[in-house]
Amino acid sequence: MPQSVPRRAHCLPLMGYRHMYRSLLRFFSLPRQEALSLLYALYIGNLDTCHYEGVPPQVTELTAEGFCSLVSVYARPYHTEVQMYRSMHALLRSIRYEAAIQDTRRAISRFRILAGTLENRFEDTYDCDITDPKTTYALCWSRLTVRREEPLTALREGANF
Repeated sequence: MPQSVPRRAHCLPLMGYRHMYRSLLRFFSLPRQEALSLLYALYIGNLDTCHYEGVPPQVTELTAEGFCSLVSVYARPYHTEVQMYRSMHALLRSIRYEAAIQDTRRAISRFRILAGTLENRFEDTYDCDITDPKTTYALCWSRLTVRREEPLTALREGANF
């Protein structure tokens, strides 16, 4: 699994958490409450990082109830494991460990385990690393939101098995 290198802090758009929530349910079959709790802790970690680095938050700070109300059945999960993996690492990179409270640190650990599980499952299924050049890893955006032009498949067209 690539190391999540911290970059300049920025507040992640709330819309992206909707996609991540739906994707956690799809790719990991997490209970809804566990997925919400995990994402809320990571959301707080992102906001704490912004405050820690003096970056003005560009999103509204929500309570747990407010955050849960953002979840919409109309939000779409990521299409592929590759998109999910890239987005998971984008979320992890948006949080500075030293700025995080204990709940967020536990969520970071749990989220890393999930990313590792996704990576292992991908390797078992496709017989290659998720970051391999024959995957669509390089074509996917490292953000929580997905661009329209991102591929709908995990492997590049014409990839040899």
